[in-house]
Amino acid sequence: MSEAMRKTVIYRPKDPILIVEDNRETQDLLRGICKNMDVPAVVAVNGEAALGMLDEHEYSIFIVDLMMPVMDGKTFISHLKKRLPESIVLVETALDSPGTIIDIMKMGAFDYIIKPIDPELFQASVVRGLEYKALRDHERNMSMSAGLKIRSQIEWLNYKESRRVADKDYSETKSVYNLKTSLSQGAGFGTLVSLIDVMAATMTGEGDNYIVQKDIVEMLIENNTYCRNQLAGLQSTTAIMDERFPLSRSSASELLEALPGMVEAVLPYIERKKLRITYPELKTNCALDLNFEKIGLMMEELIVNAYKYSVKGSSINIFCHISEGYFWLSIKNDVTEKPYGGIPAEYEKLVVEPFFRLLPPDESAALIEKFGFGLGLAVADNIVRKHNGIFLIHDVKDHTGREAKSCVLAEILLPVVVEE
Repeated sequence: MSEAMRKTVIYRPKDPILIVEDNRETQDLLRGICKNMDVPAVVAVNGEAALGMLDEHEYSIFIVDLMMPVMDGKTFISHLKKRLPESIVLVETALDSPGTIIDIMKMGAFDYIIKPIDPELFQASVVRGLEYKALRDHERNMSMSAGLKIRSQIEWLNYKESRRVADKDYSETKSVYNLKTSLSQGAGFGTLVSLIDVMAATMTGEGDNYIVQKDIVEMLIENNTYCRNQLAGLQSTTAIMDERFPLSRSSASELLEALPGMVEAVLPYIERKKLRITYPELKTNCALDLNFEKIGLMMEELIVNAYKYSVKGSSINIFCHISEGYFWLSIKNDVTEKPYGGIPAEYEKLVVEPFFRLLPPDESAALIEKFGFGLGLAVADNIVRKHNGIFLIHDVKDHTGREAKSCVLAEILLPVVVEE
């Protein structure tokens, strides 16, 4: 098996695959393919033996032959689904008639594999099963922590409001300090001041004129564009935060359909960094009250933010699920642990404060970035709250690959509308 084929396995489970197969040659073939894929696998010689193994170990997915002695595959799957309703089963069958395939799907099988087994097709089925397993595990983990995250965010919002009322002077002083820090960093006004200092130190006089180095003038002109963009961003931020924009009845499916268009401006930058964006598949639709223009601004900002701090050649993954009465839209990007890492727990609430910057600025997308000065996440938070939702951004560990990776997860929680 080629190295390229081996790399198609995105998710390598911690629990092995259980192959339920009585034929020795087929056992060796399937176990050998799994080994070449770097995926652990064990064998049970029939359904009864497999049920006994369930008492001792957990398994990622199940590959089951239908025709076996002692206990056939259909009986085993029936028992398996009673004990583990969400188990992922790939069925081996020598018949590919529509009736047989329908019967297999009625058993709750995820996929089927036609005998004699083609190694390439078998591998493709295993990859699909493992990736589905990874996605479902990810959604389950997010759902388990959903209630805690929501309560934590509501407590923070209540705390912020009490601080705003009780200690207004401190909040204003802190915002001014954060603004001063943002102005002094990166392209824009901080660079403008530095360029003027360099120009003043290097220019010479000649009559009524000054002679200034050409490259300094060119940098001043280029930096002027950044300054104009930042001023426009400040004006846009003020308008968004002051505006009470209307919401219209829509749906999760319409929102997901619009996502690629919302981030179209960022795609050239994504390609330069050899990144890719994966979009979610909707399992359950729901009604939402949305302002598509503002949601589009927010999504573009979050994808720009993910682009700036993503590991080159990695993926920006967008997930969705419904939990705790909210539609969750989550954006995950890989980050390097050194020198900066992602967003530690103690900064999760602070990064959505106006003008707060946790990391040094990345100006590689300055020409399209609409909100400078560390205002992007504050704008995202404001837009989500005006949708009566909650915005979260925090570090996570991705354990779906061979090694755990550090990631940042931005999560938009939009309230599901219950239609009568």
